[in-house]
Amino acid sequence: MSDIGSVQNQLVEFNLFYQPQNDNDIYHITCRKITQDHLQGTGNSIFLDDNYDYEFFIENLDDSTTMFHVTCKLLPNSLILNILNKEIYGFDFDITELRRRNSLTLHQKLNLERNLRQILPSYFSTSNP
Repeated sequence: MSDIGSVQNQLVEFNLFYQPQNDNDIYHITCRKITQDHLQGTGNSIFLDDNYDYEFFIENLDDSTTMFHVTCKLLPNSLILNILNKEIYGFDFDITELRRRNSLTLHQKLNLERNLRQILPSYFSTSNP
């Protein structure tokens, strides 16, 4: 099996939109399951997508050989309005706004991570093949 095929077998990804408690902002969350075998190999190229504003790792409590890489992208209200106007009414908007990096405050980062650490484990079990 090729390295890419091997990585695909070791990697499960799911996405969700999330608004943490005590935060008015909405985030796009991507969670990638990574096995210990992959971390020790040369497959770090799967993390080439750096279109996020914050990241952290969560260990799988049920399987010490598995971790989850969590990336978070802030979706400003203006972007959400633009996306809704595009999808519902067909209005165009500057697509580069999707790639813009946003600076999260320390409070936003800590609050987001704390909330996600509480809810994501329930998604892990439903995302396993």
